[in-house]
Amino acid sequence: MRNLALVEKLTLRKHELDIEKTLDCGQCFRWTVLGGVHMGIIERSVLMIRYSEAGYDVEVYGEPLGEKVLFNYFDLDRDYSGILEVLSNKDDHMARAVNVGKGIRLLKQPLFEILISFILSSNNNIPKIKMTLEALCERFGEPLGMLDGNIFYAFPTPEILANASLEALNVKAIGYRAKYISETAKAIVDQKLDLNTPFHMDYNTARAWLKQFHGVGDKVADCILLFGYSKMEAFPVDTWVKQMLSEYYGVESKHEMFVRDYFKHYPGIAQQYLFYMIRKERR
Repeated sequence: MRNLALVEKLTLRKHELDIEKTLDCGQCFRWTVLGGVHMGIIERSVLMIRYSEAGYDVEVYGEPLGEKVLFNYFDLDRDYSGILEVLSNKDDHMARAVNVGKGIRLLKQPLFEILISFILSSNNNIPKIKMTLEALCERFGEPLGMLDGNIFYAFPTPEILANASLEALNVKAIGYRAKYISETAKAIVDQKLDLNTPFHMDYNTARAWLKQFHGVGDKVADCILLFGYSKMEAFPVDTWVKQMLSEYYGVESKHEMFVRDYFKHYPGIAQQYLFYMIRKERR
């Protein structure tokens, strides 16, 4: 296995970005931390991110990424300071969530990867999701090379997963979701579906479009729309969010109706900050 070559050095200087919080708030699953260094893959580029006085130093290995792609991935062109000020004035819970989670940004992840990742998230926990994704990539992804003793793999293509048998797809902890992955990949390939389509739709239409895929319900669709398509109207409601809505707002049922009525401004960002806070408090 060839060693990956350093091809690019970039710097993230935005003061509104906290890498650790952003990569540890449940929106992505293929990043790891080794010796204080965040290591991950964006498309076919392997990244190592270190904290520095200037912000974050980013080393790119394998294939060049470019500042524009990096900034887009971390949503650095969006003014979060104004958004967080609006959210802080919403109520005391939201103000506390902004304080606890300050620095979180919503990622813009590769579309097929985010679709498969959140299909795997159904009735699952983060460690198992990461384990399953890693196993899928090791079995079906193209090896990109080795770095610091670790082999990095590209995310499998729809064509490769569509042609895989259910037996082959039965990797670590995937369970019944193997069929969802198979059917989703086959639908994309056989029907020539373009995953860019939701970018050109309003939120409700995009949500309905994504729900054509096996394993994609309301919550999974909202996660995909929020963390892949930047549809800020999405407010995923899972077990953690239900617990948060009960504890902070006294909401025990009709959660989605409450969310739509109450969080009028930047609901997706509000959700992620509240989600981060409730999980942090329960750890």
